[in-house]
Amino acid sequence: MSDEHNLFGETTEALFRRFNEPVVTIESIKKWLSSFDDEDKFAALLLLSHIEYHSQPRVMRETRLVHEQLLERLSMGRFDVKTFQDIDFSREFTCKSGDVVSFIYRKSNLIPNKNFKTFDQLIRETVNNPDMFKNRALVILDDYIGTGSQFIFHFIGENSEDARVINSYRKTYLVSYIIHEKALQNFRLLFDGKVEQFIMAEKEQFPDFDFTPEEETIRRNLTNLDWNKIELVYLEIEKPLMSLDNKTLNDNEKRQIDRLLNKYKQEGYSGTSYLLGHHTFFFGAPNSLPRILWPLFNRVEDFSYTATPRPVDLNEDVIGYAIDNIDNEAGTQ
Repeated sequence: MSDEHNLFGETTEALFRRFNEPVVTIESIKKWLSSFDDEDKFAALLLLSHIEYHSQPRVMRETRLVHEQLLERLSMGRFDVKTFQDIDFSREFTCKSGDVVSFIYRKSNLIPNKNFKTFDQLIRETVNNPDMFKNRALVILDDYIGTGSQFIFHFIGENSEDARVINSYRKTYLVSYIIHEKALQNFRLLFDGKVEQFIMAEKEQFPDFDFTPEEETIRRNLTNLDWNKIELVYLEIEKPLMSLDNKTLNDNEKRQIDRLLNKYKQEGYSGTSYLLGHHTFFFGAPNSLPRILWPLFNRVEDFSYTATPRPVDLNEDVIGYAIDNIDNEAGTQ
């Protein structure tokens, strides 16, 4: 009986491990730490210990929570939150994290599949009937909004058709789990009609990008968009790791992490990792996460969806950062 009991326990433990295989394994963490000099390992661990990891179960819970907030906003707008008959759901780009979020969102909140539409579909539906959405709400789903530039520049600014569709709705809700304070600053400028100020701020932030080819289109689309019809719905505001508002790290710990990030700073393109975010997801890392963490949490950069010039020395459309190639293009040093 004892042997059967032990076998039962071992089998149960083995099944538990198989059904709960971690996305970030202990081997991956050890390999990541081994890439740092010995005197830097403590700071690396300190940095890693302050990362908010959104596992699949956590994302499921957060999806339901952000949906509750959305329902309140929709109800205030007098939209049908029982059958969703006057509400459409979408996301910005295909083959990106919005696809994952849309699937989880639909399943977690039991929303009919017919309510989820791609923007290509919405564009086709409104070509000959521009007023068909005038009494409807549009919900655009995302996981994380860092600067808002993906939505503002690449989705709206560079695409007149996307802007036209959003303008055709009575209300648009941009929904995410986390929004960085930088994105809130950018959206506030646009909500206040300060398009020119926003464009100038982006030019200063990204001096290596040449906005000239698309600048007039971007300015026109952003100016013509009715920003008063757009609302942001989110669970948490992200503040930089080194922010004075971050009370989880004392001044000495912030100095140690700052020294680590500067020592292992990679030249060339680094996305928006200057934002020093501390949230990452089981399906991939936002590019606001410090870049030395990208191989551990898997980050894939896809530049093929935008026509704007790529940063200097970037030769690939898609670059994957994973722990398996940490010593190559995804290495920390």
